[in-house]
Amino acid sequence: MKPFISIDITENKKNDKINGEEFVVKTVSQIQKQSFENAQEDALDLVEESKMPLPLRIIQGGCGIIGVIIVAGIARAWSSDLSLAQCYQNAPALFWIAGACLVIWAILKLLSTKKQKETLETDAGENTIRTLDTISKNIYAELDVPDNALAVDILGFTYKMKDGEPKAKETGLNITPYLNIEFKAFTEENNLILADLENKYSIPLSSLQSIHTVRKNIRMPSWNKDEPHNKGKYKEYKLNADDYGCIHVKPYHILEFSHNGENWGIYFPSYELSVFEELTGLKAE
Repeated sequence: MKPFISIDITENKKNDKINGEEFVVKTVSQIQKQSFENAQEDALDLVEESKMPLPLRIIQGGCGIIGVIIVAGIARAWSSDLSLAQCYQNAPALFWIAGACLVIWAILKLLSTKKQKETLETDAGENTIRTLDTISKNIYAELDVPDNALAVDILGFTYKMKDGEPKAKETGLNITPYLNIEFKAFTEENNLILADLENKYSIPLSSLQSIHTVRKNIRMPSWNKDEPHNKGKYKEYKLNADDYGCIHVKPYHILEFSHNGENWGIYFPSYELSVFEELTGLKAE
C-alpha cells in the first residue's frame, strides 16, 4: 500500500518527494505561497519567543520523567505485599525525590504556560496570528475551497517498505515519524477533495474501498484543533500528551482506495473518523 502525502525512503534515505502528486488538480500561486512562508516564519519566531529557556525546559522534562518513574516503582511495590507505610519506611528518600521532582515540574509548567500566554497576547503576537490566518483564507479561496469545508488532520510520515507494507521510520532529529497535517475536506463532482495550503487533491469516490482500523499507538508532534485534546468532543478518544508536547493516539485509520492498479491509503487519527465516514459513506471495520 502507498501512503498518501508520505515519503518513501526504502531505496533513498534522502528522498523528499511526497506521494500523491498525481492527484493534484490545482496549486496555489507562487505569490501566495511566498506570503504564507514569510508569515509562517514570523509565527515560528513567535513560538520560539514564547518558550522557556532551553535549560529550564530540560530541567522540566527531566523532573517529569524522574518523578513518573519513581512513582511507578512505588506503585508496583505497593501493589505487591507491602503497604504504603512500609514502602516509605524502606526508601523514604525516593518519596521525597519524587515529590520534589513533580513539584518542580508543575511550577515550570505553570511558568511556561504563563509565558506562552503573555507572548501570544502582545500586539505583535496577535498581529502575527491575524496575518497568518488572513493569508490562509486567501489561499483556500484561490484553491476554490468552500467555506463549509471540514478541517481534518491527515497523517503523513516517512517509511520503508517491508513485506509489501509501509513501516514508519524516524529520520534526523524527529522524535516521531508522523506529522498530523491539517487539510480542508469536502466532496465535489463525485470526488473526495483534500486541500492543504499548497495543493488541491482530487480522488474519485468510486475508487474508495474501505476504512481499515489499526489498533496501535502512535504519537503526533502537535495539536491542530482549537479545542484542547482532552476536552469536549475529543475527550472520548482518550488522547494523551507527553512531556515533549506530543499527542498519543490509538487507534488510527486508513482510508483505502485504488488508482491505476495500485493500492493507496489515506492515514488519519481516530478523532477524524466521523468526518471521513460522512464524506465517503464508508464505515470503519
